[in-house]
Amino acid sequence: MRFANFLSDLLDFGKRDEQGNIILPGGVTESAGNRLNVEELALFSVIDLIASAGSLCEWRTYQENVRSRGEDWYCWNISPNPNQNAAEFKRILLARLLRFNEALVFSKNGYYYLADSFSRESFAFRPSQYTGVTCGTLSLSYTLLEPDVFYFRLSNQHAAAMLGTLRGLYSKAMEEAWSKYRHSGGRSGVLNINAVARSHPKFEKDLETLMNDRFRRFFEEKNAVLPLFDGFDYVPQNGPAAQKSVSEVSDMESLFRQAQDRACNAYHVPISLLRGDVTNQDEAVNSMLSFAVKPTMAVIQTEVNRKSYGKAVLDGWFMRIDTTHIKTVDVFAVAEKIDKLVQDRIYNPNGIREKLDDELIPEPWANEYTMTKNLEVVAEKKGGE
Repeated sequence: MRFANFLSDLLDFGKRDEQGNIILPGGVTESAGNRLNVEELALFSVIDLIASAGSLCEWRTYQENVRSRGEDWYCWNISPNPNQNAAEFKRILLARLLRFNEALVFSKNGYYYLADSFSRESFAFRPSQYTGVTCGTLSLSYTLLEPDVFYFRLSNQHAAAMLGTLRGLYSKAMEEAWSKYRHSGGRSGVLNINAVARSHPKFEKDLETLMNDRFRRFFEEKNAVLPLFDGFDYVPQNGPAAQKSVSEVSDMESLFRQAQDRACNAYHVPISLLRGDVTNQDEAVNSMLSFAVKPTMAVIQTEVNRKSYGKAVLDGWFMRIDTTHIKTVDVFAVAEKIDKLVQDRIYNPNGIREKLDDELIPEPWANEYTMTKNLEVVAEKKGGE
């Protein structure tokens, strides 16, 4: 699958007309093949980074405050519907939520489906209504009410839409930079034509042949000879304007980096992560988890709990999204810290192995919590100890 096709499938950047052109505000259209401008590519890079990290989370379900693996757990972590696995479903859900600031999941025949498009009519004192819901080639002919769906909304500010206002600026600037780069380093010259050549009966034909055929092949080849007609004299120009320069490449790179900076700022992602910088990477990952991934997952978690469990959450029935599995843990780097966590009864052996993404031990002792004697309750100690 080509990158452009993958991008189109993951993030539908706009509606298209019958010819496949994307419909932009004001009736302006652009070819689908030319829509990957710097602003959209920067947006995709940041959103895909957050969505990829969020798809690694396990959606844990609890019954009476005890972790369980029932129908809900299976749907959210293995197979939400017959056509998608949970990893793909969650990744696209997060991508659409981040890109469009809202997403809709509805249930049909016991399965969860992500709506491709929908219209929402909200009310103050009665349930909101959802019409025109589509999913793939399916269009629902009936209206969905608020209790029937999971409606996720990040905030009142549409980050992607605000960044979209820079679309024209970046596109025009990139076009100018590319035009400047394309013409830099090119060969130029002056063609002198005397009066005798201009008075020749075949002058127009000779000039057309020279300009459209011989000059074209002369400039395209690395080593070439240019045959000239009688009365034509070509003088090459070797001034500074014809010299190759790296400034044009720097201009395009600077525009792309600026677009990346704007997208990272809007979605609270450290710029170093997007650019692959390894300096202070742990701090950058923690920052992304704290300000980009966890707030988004909290919106999803809260909506699922209030719709699936309601007030039963007060009795220990709820869903919790575990974000601790996103970071890769080096067992040798945390060996000493693991010992402290076990002896303080923070985790049992199987709990630690789960954090390390390792196989659990099928023994009762692996689920027991142990504590060293010097951490006993003070009230139980005898005098002199």
